[in-house]
Amino acid sequence: MTWYPVVEAERDGERLAVHRGPGDGPALVLAHGLEDSWHTWRPFVDELGTDLPFTPYALDLPWRAGARYGWVYRTHPATLLRHALALLPEPPALLVGHSFGANAVLELLAAADRPAPTTPARRVCHRAATWSRRLDGVVLLAPHFRPPDDPVDWRLHDRELARFRAVIGEGLRLRLGERRHTLDPDLVDTMVAKALDRVSPLAFVALLRQFLTTAELGLDAVTVPTLVVTGTLDPALAGARTEALRRAMPVASVHTRPDGGHFCHLEQAAAVTAEIRRFLAALPTPTLA
Repeated sequence: MTWYPVVEAERDGERLAVHRGPGDGPALVLAHGLEDSWHTWRPFVDELGTDLPFTPYALDLPWRAGARYGWVYRTHPATLLRHALALLPEPPALLVGHSFGANAVLELLAAADRPAPTTPARRVCHRAATWSRRLDGVVLLAPHFRPPDDPVDWRLHDRELARFRAVIGEGLRLRLGERRHTLDPDLVDTMVAKALDRVSPLAFVALLRQFLTTAELGLDAVTVPTLVVTGTLDPALAGARTEALRRAMPVASVHTRPDGGHFCHLEQAAAVTAEIRRFLAALPTPTLA
């Protein structure tokens, strides 16, 4: 199915873009993960089905593959996401994020649902609240979350660095498709190592900073219906992290896919999109039924 560019702009010194897919109806907006691409959503939207009454918009964000991450010094993922949402020709009805993009959505939701701002620094939250009130639902795919009692120490740093490297490798292997089964395993490992060498260290800085602050988001104030989908094989939200997110965000329905990894929305696309369709059918807004 054909996708085409809608708009491209620069905000906070970073390039942002919006691409539209086939469909008609309220805006379904998709935010990709770290070192990924807006293209990753095309097979996902195909699997979700064209019979749903949505117009899909995929955001091209400054944590795309090959990014330099200079924005880490001057802004935050939620701010960049808010700028991208402002480029849309219509307000989002459903917001879907994967991995780093899912957590950017989570940060923006938390900011939007805080009490009214009283200082200039928090006026960003007030503007975020404008579109937040229009949202009918949110889907978070493979977000990460730090339980408040998880100590910030060097063991956590090393654990998250290993997770970061594993996800980059998993993403590359997934992009290879069926070729990864025919290529020599040593060659695939070499390709993964070279891919990791090309990733800016600031990408991990951005990920670690985002992960560390999840415990402080104040998600109990979020009122937008939210579906969280994760996999049992993905340490980003496994075990104690899953339960901690459930406690922190009562509005969220957290579903864990058996044998699912960090990219379960692509590897188990039929099952994950079926969950999303059930979530949409249960929303109170008739246009999403």
